Amino acid sequence: MQARTQTSEEVEALHRIRASRLRKAGLFGAYAEADSPEGCACFQRYAKGRGSYLWGTCGTGKTYAAACAVRMVVLDGGRAKLMTAKALLDGIKAEWDGGERGTLERAERYDLLALDDLGMERPTDWAKETITRLIDTRTMRGLPTIITSNYRLGQLRDIWGGVEGDRLASRIMGACERVEMSGPDRRAR
Repeated sequence: MQARTQTSEEVEALHRIRASRLRKAGLFGAYAEADSPEGCACFQRYAKGRGSYLWGTCGTGKTYAAACAVRMVVLDGGRAKLMTAKALLDGIKAEWDGGERGTLERAERYDLLALDDLGMERPTDWAKETITRLIDTRTMRGLPTIITSNYRLGQLRDIWGGVEGDRLASRIMGACERVEMSGPDRRAR
């Protein structure tokens, strides 16, 4: 029996569905096509139930690698999301003023969450508690997280300070493989 060839309308519809799924995952522009060796390594760690903590200076490809892994999960049929830590916290705060509900709960349930730019948010007690809850919940559920930051884990611990900083760093250390991203700023080219 010969396989039926898809019509151009069917192919276009599949492309639209794929693009929609990638947008819902937080992937726009170049991030929707992201492909990098470190992103593939993050995906492999995800497949083994392990997260990734990507740290380094600006422009070294941390977010691009996280986007690559999120794209791979989405194309594999999974639920994944790339969002900044600040956007997550802003989304939760917006709920207090009648915004869309369930931001934190959704973040706790994605097959893979890529939390971008951790350490750039204001380290208020509420922010520390919320991020720690998110990492705890995802870890307890066995859901890997990719975290990107400009800070080494020890620096992030110091920025957050006290027991809260120690707890957060310890939880990330237990849940994620730490990877330093180095090199020149790719955006400066």
